[in-house]
Amino acid sequence: MYRTVVKGFITAAVLAMAIIVAGVSAQAQSLQYKLTVDIPFDFQVANQKLPAGKYSVGRAQETSGDTVLQIRSIDGQSTTNRFSIPIVTFNLKNRGELIFHRYGDQYFLSEVWPAGGGTGRAFLKTRTERDLERTARENGVAAAKAPKAEIVTLVAVSQ
Repeated sequence: MYRTVVKGFITAAVLAMAIIVAGVSAQAQSLQYKLTVDIPFDFQVANQKLPAGKYSVGRAQETSGDTVLQIRSIDGQSTTNRFSIPIVTFNLKNRGELIFHRYGDQYFLSEVWPAGGGTGRAFLKTRTERDLERTARENGVAAAKAPKAEIVTLVAVSQ
């Protein structure tokens, strides 16, 4: 009986530690701390066009999760709040990153990755981006498969 009780306490302690470690890990991977990035080109997020400049990216509300992200210019002139979906990679990110898809001179914000984790946030492709892919496909560019956008990665600094 004594052995069963001790075994139960040890199991509970190990489970509690696993939950704590998972919580700390998730916090490090989240966008609780805003990212700051200098974007040298005009770009689109969802269906909103934003001018080149310095931006902060983080939670729309400090107390909420990462589902709704706010992309805001440092000068306060441009702001948008957009829904995002979680994406996961096994290659942990050592730095914060913003991933853009480029078609000619048009850039679309695709992913946001906070430093220190393997969970990022993605935005769905806009109608404009899908139309650009379709046009390229119809013009014979990579006719066998959907054309690949050029991937542009910008390093972001955590605040």
